[in-house]
Amino acid sequence: MTGGYRAMFRYPGAVRLALGGLIGRLPVGMLGLAFILVLRDTVGSYAVGGLAAGSYLLAAAVCVPLWSRAADRMGSRPVLVITGVGQPCVLITFSVLAGRDADAAVMVTLAVFTGVLLPPLGAVMRMLWSTALADEPEARRAAFAFESLVMDLAFVIGPIVVAGLAALTGAVGGLLGAAAATATGCLTVASAPRVPAAPSRLRSHGYPIPLRDPAQLSLLLIGFLLMGSVNLTEMSLVASADIAGHHHASGLLIAALASGSLIGGLCYGCRQWRAGPSRRLALLLAVLAVGWAVPAAVGNLWALGALLALAGLALTPAITAQYETLDSIAARGALTESFGWLNAAGAAGMAAGAAVAGLLAGTPAYGFLLAAVSCALACALACRCRGVWQGRTKPVEGVSRL
Repeated sequence: MTGGYRAMFRYPGAVRLALGGLIGRLPVGMLGLAFILVLRDTVGSYAVGGLAAGSYLLAAAVCVPLWSRAADRMGSRPVLVITGVGQPCVLITFSVLAGRDADAAVMVTLAVFTGVLLPPLGAVMRMLWSTALADEPEARRAAFAFESLVMDLAFVIGPIVVAGLAALTGAVGGLLGAAAATATGCLTVASAPRVPAAPSRLRSHGYPIPLRDPAQLSLLLIGFLLMGSVNLTEMSLVASADIAGHHHASGLLIAALASGSLIGGLCYGCRQWRAGPSRRLALLLAVLAVGWAVPAAVGNLWALGALLALAGLALTPAITAQYETLDSIAARGALTESFGWLNAAGAAGMAAGAAVAGLLAGTPAYGFLLAAVSCALACALACRCRGVWQGRTKPVEGVSRL
């Protein structure tokens, strides 16, 4: 542990917050697969399982920014307690009804409520780090990189945990494990001494509205394009392996990309950077645009994996840099909500990327090229907006208020 990470974990209570945030977000990588496995066994349909998983994700994308807004206005602690207890209750109900062969429409409805009550833990954690480490820029950068790594780990570890619990206890075990992780993580963070139980100060003249701030809207579009390029790339990898007749190699190829991303994120948090976050964001997006384009001309799967591992070195740093940029321009009174909207924009981008990649499955080279174009557009937008972002040295509390 060097540099910014060491400074980050020296902060009182940082280990508790980091562990709680990691455990509480494991269900993000667990629930989609858990819904599919449970409904496959109870309803006998992968289609219903896929509908439940998709409905859960859609509801979460809509509601997490709203919970993030509530955290700014009510305080983070009550929001984490409500969602951290409410979602496990829904999951337990889902598990009980699944054992009684409930109607498929009821199960899909419960999956929707699971998404509605998804805790805004990612947005809250970034707000907490930003506030706690405001005077330590290196530690704050490491904390933002750590948050990006947490999401990578959730999507890697979550399905493994679900598969293991399903093998030991049946498919319902994955849902109950997710419920336990949500409650443990959220209540651990909510009970930390420095987590606000109420807004920092009254705002009788109104609250900032991030969606009315053009500077933040440009970052949401960049997040949409960046995360869309990730899904385009991953699904193009799967299609490339299938066309080459080695469909089992797709997991290794995605693992190579993920490994590069994890290594890049760790290194990004350790280093000191002279360039500001907006400049780093533009440069990293340019690197990704090149990194996604080169595989379109490569036919050998092993060379493809090596190239994407190299490109992946810039992925987590780019995701981190966009959150750093948002942190530097967002109004303090709506910081959690701003992070929540950027999370939602990324989720929407991933959904769009998956849909487009499905149409291009027969020609994966086009998928790689489209991912490159997506990052190139994001880079051009970042270059155009840099002046506006850098000019906002102290976020104005009065931007677009209710």
